[in-house]
Amino acid sequence: MRLLFLSNFYPPASRGGFEQWCQEVAEGLRARGHEVQVLTSAYGRTRAKIADLDGVHRDLHLEMELASLRNAFQFFTHRKKKERENLSQVRALLKQFQPQAVLIWGMWNLQRSIPALVEKRMPDRVVYYMGDYWPTLPDQFENYWNAAPRNALRSLPKLLLKPLALRHLAREPRTPLKLENVLFPSQFMQADFQQKGLLPQHSKVIYGAIDTKPYNHSHPNAQSKLSLLYIGRLSREKGVHTAIEAVALLVREHGLRNFHLTIVGDGEPEYAARLQILILDENLASFVDLLPAQPKEALPALYQQADIFLFTSIWAEPFGRVIVEAMASGVAVIGTRVGGAAELLLENALAFQPDDAADLAQQIKQLIESPELRHRLAKQGQAYALKKFDLQRMTSEIEDHLQALTDA
Repeated sequence: MRLLFLSNFYPPASRGGFEQWCQEVAEGLRARGHEVQVLTSAYGRTRAKIADLDGVHRDLHLEMELASLRNAFQFFTHRKKKERENLSQVRALLKQFQPQAVLIWGMWNLQRSIPALVEKRMPDRVVYYMGDYWPTLPDQFENYWNAAPRNALRSLPKLLLKPLALRHLAREPRTPLKLENVLFPSQFMQADFQQKGLLPQHSKVIYGAIDTKPYNHSHPNAQSKLSLLYIGRLSREKGVHTAIEAVALLVREHGLRNFHLTIVGDGEPEYAARLQILILDENLASFVDLLPAQPKEALPALYQQADIFLFTSIWAEPFGRVIVEAMASGVAVIGTRVGGAAELLLENALAFQPDDAADLAQQIKQLIESPELRHRLAKQGQAYALKKFDLQRMTSEIEDHLQALTDA
């Protein structure tokens, strides 16, 4: 098959697991003999000095630059020009490559006119893999103008230009999308879209996955100090503060000291600073480390050093890739059953209420004091991850779906 992938971000210029899926499936299908082209944004292209394989085109303009003071002015000067150039890139690649099917991934911060154009040019040949909520969200500039300025430097131009910008947006109808053929990474996501009135004509759950081979190694015996691990984005809805608060309770109220928490990730600077202050205020410097986000290749080693993985999300996660990584590594998991994560955290894990540090502390205490339970959950989770969430299964199911579409 000749397949075109469309995505807002693409590794190594990636912002999360959803874009990693895009790359992993694209490369998996290419390895199976299919012709795969990828059209994505130029985000990170220069900074990361990316050397792409043939077939990866980093040519699209994001609707808004990330964390840039220029957005307020570019709304009036460059917004429509960027959209026209993006649509021109899409038309040119469709004409040149002549794909048999288009697989659309994340479109957040790209114009909705892009997938609308592809739907028009490729009727009955467009499939969405819907691993985030972008079709249900306001346009990025609408969010920008309605959000409070983060500092005084940004406040004046936004305050002056906001009324005019909002009048512009009010005159522009929201581009409709058919979303006829949608694949979801979890049953939760499928049900959520239906509840919001987005009813694809054809939809199917193809669970997300990982390449389990780098993670599937024998797990070392626990050391004298148990290692707790969090990996993920640092933001309020991810609930990382709950883990630090739980550590404080374990030390102060339960008298436990034979453990250490490592937090790995980057994210919102204000929230990261809040975590640092929380660690200092609770005198936890000897119990908690904060490490920057690590490349995908470094993650298996981090999991191998851990005894307990903490999944602390407050918001409704579409899936929960880090849960699968931890389970495949033979690490016992404690997590919140939010969104699609509830389909991963079954009898193979312990659960706690979101944003409830006392509940989390009790679950951690239980695993610290019961090596047998910790070992059993780790073994059950590993077997579950290896059986159900391997990347080869995900790639095969997407391949079969696209093949049926092109053969119709």
